[in-house]
Amino acid sequence: MSDGLATVLLSTQTLADLLAARGLDAAGMVAVHNTLHPSDMCGDFRTMDDVIAAGALALLDRMQDGPRIPHDALVLSFAALDHERARLTGFRRFLMRRQGIVPTDIVYDYDAAHLLHAFIARAETPVFYDAFDEDGLSDLIGNLVVQWPQPVTRDVIGADDAGLVALTP
Repeated sequence: MSDGLATVLLSTQTLADLLAARGLDAAGMVAVHNTLHPSDMCGDFRTMDDVIAAGALALLDRMQDGPRIPHDALVLSFAALDHERARLTGFRRFLMRRQGIVPTDIVYDYDAAHLLHAFIARAETPVFYDAFDEDGLSDLIGNLVVQWPQPVTRDVIGADDAGLVALTP
């Protein structure tokens, strides 16, 4: 049995449990599982590691095909890892913009221009969000790893989903 699987089997603390221990209520919060869409891949962005290295991960989850994240939602952003795991990369409040209105920080991020243009080309209903950092989880950002529930294609779920199991504190 792999070490990752053994950790999952031993861990019973859900993300909701971890948040509750910090005085935060997971109900109403959103968890986003960021992956690199095959249509967005190019020479500069072949993997999620490339997206992270370019500093474009914080933009990626703010571009959604349709209004998938409620306006004024608290959002836990995760970057996909192997074996259905994901690492916490941000805790922010998302404010939905009118359909098709792109925030200037995304428009003028020339390093991430390919991601924006590829997203617009494939999205049926491009929706963008402004995001503002929230307090309370800064020590977990970059450190907390969760097991993402099946199917992993569910990339926007409630943070109180019982399948979100904390693998690291």
